[in-house]
Amino acid sequence: MALISGRSVTNAPKQLAANPRLWNMITTQAKTRFAKYPSPAAAHWVHTRYSQMGGKFVQSKKEIDPRFRDYEQEKKDKQEDAQKQKVTHPVGRGSLKGESKHL
Repeated sequence: MALISGRSVTNAPKQLAANPRLWNMITTQAKTRFAKYPSPAAAHWVHTRYSQMGGKFVQSKKEIDPRFRDYEQEKKDKQEDAQKQKVTHPVGRGSLKGESKHL
C-alpha cells in the first residue's frame, strides 16, 4: 500500500489486454498522435480507445485467446529482451573479466 497526496492507495492487480493485436495497433496510433509517448494522456487515450473498440482486460496471459495473440510482437519483444540481457552485465568490484580482485 502506498501513500499518494495523503490518501492510501492499494496496488491493483496487473491487467493484460485480451486482444494484444488490437492493443498494439492502438499503441502504434498513439505514438504518432502524441508527441510524448508514453505519457499519462497517451495511456488514457489508448485505454479509452481500446475499450471503445470492444477490447477487454484479463488477469493472466493464459486467459488470452490464441486467435488474438500477436506472435510477431511477442517474437520482437523476446529478441529485445535477449539483446538487453546480452548488453547488460554485472556491476561491482571484480565483476569484469581480467580485473584484479585485489586493488
